[in-house]
Amino acid sequence: MKYLTRRSLLAYAMLLLVPATGFGQLLKEVTAENCVYGNCVDGRGTMKLATAWGDGTYVGGFMEGEFNGNGRLELPVSFTNKLVYDGNWNIGVREGRGTFWNGDSDLYIGQWKNNKRNGQGSYFFKLPKWEENKNSEFWLKENTENYSGEFLNDHYHGEGIFRWASGTRYEGEFFAGNKHGYGIFYYQTGNTRRQLWNFGDFVR
Repeated sequence: MKYLTRRSLLAYAMLLLVPATGFGQLLKEVTAENCVYGNCVDGRGTMKLATAWGDGTYVGGFMEGEFNGNGRLELPVSFTNKLVYDGNWNIGVREGRGTFWNGDSDLYIGQWKNNKRNGQGSYFFKLPKWEENKNSEFWLKENTENYSGEFLNDHYHGEGIFRWASGTRYEGEFFAGNKHGYGIFYYQTGNTRRQLWNFGDFVR
């Protein structure tokens, strides 16, 4: 029991300190900013953002010169791809509900806090492309590889469902990005199996 308690504390400390991905890094490649329309200090406006890959834009609310309220950010991540965040901001960080496409193959729709995925959300990965407004969040949950459930500091944490591309899925508890506790595995055949996991290690 002492071992498990120490391991739990260590995992929780890592959970708070280390995000699972680079989801928090949005503007590190921006080299210059230019307000091209409206009020980019305290109001609504359009800001052009220069990067090594070309120009991006932010259209939305501002407070004290920072993104605030509802807004849409588009930034190139290569000469052909761009990331998109469309949702709520709080003084320059993502806070509330928003949609984030990383410009490659990963899409997140859900809650944010302090620029990280926190709360309820759906994370879709290995997508060949993303066409905005073509497929609903519900359709993506049922037809792509994804995790849908609770997040804490960019990690799967709490109750969630992990679905593989084949249609098999696991519904249960997660801790710091790993299956932990009880859950049910649903096979393609329709059979189910109740499982117990310990920090990502299968117990029974």
